[in-house]
Amino acid sequence: MELTTLKIPGHDAIRLLNEHRSHYAATGQYPFLIGDAEELGRIKEAAEFNRQKPTAIIKASFEVKTAEWIAGRRKEAEEYEFSPDETLGEWPGEIAAKGSIGLHKDVLNGKIKPELYLGLAKIDKPWHLPAMLKYGAWNECPDPEVHCAFHREWQERYGAEITVMSGDVVECAVTKPPTDRKAATILAWEQYWYCADIVEQGCGSVSNLAATLLNSPYWYFWWD
Repeated sequence: MELTTLKIPGHDAIRLLNEHRSHYAATGQYPFLIGDAEELGRIKEAAEFNRQKPTAIIKASFEVKTAEWIAGRRKEAEEYEFSPDETLGEWPGEIAAKGSIGLHKDVLNGKIKPELYLGLAKIDKPWHLPAMLKYGAWNECPDPEVHCAFHREWQERYGAEITVMSGDVVECAVTKPPTDRKAATILAWEQYWYCADIVEQGCGSVSNLAATLLNSPYWYFWWD
């Protein structure tokens, strides 16, 4: 597996990402946005720190049972007075603004960044990307093989593919999102256990998250 990076203008980031995505089947180079030079450095540092081979991570991901992994996370949370009802919250109703890829914008002022890096990973499937980058295993961010296991399942069930993988952010494009409240809530619980910060430091409840996932072509994850 190989990784190439291209420095690109921020205002062209989405266009170039989509252009390279349309060529992935022919080139075998899977595109994703990394962010600025600092984010690229974080990605490279993490990959150098982890001595596993990407092929070994992919193999290990097939041993990960996501339901069992979630059960382990929940058991840990229950030791700290986890409240399912409080975490679920009340259904807010349909949310019109589902969000979109935002890595090319400054988080503080919303302006497009002058330069970004586009990654091109020589991988067979989009869900191999966390293995290629050896992504995770810090703070509450899951191990690389866990990322692969979840994204393999989500790609199969929802047509979800990673479009951004920076130092602490993952964003996905989704072609088969949940179309009813029950399915969206089931997915939201999965995403909560995978990345609790998007609820606890973000939207505030699993129901709020579910409402954003309903019929949405976009997912966002962030780890503190």
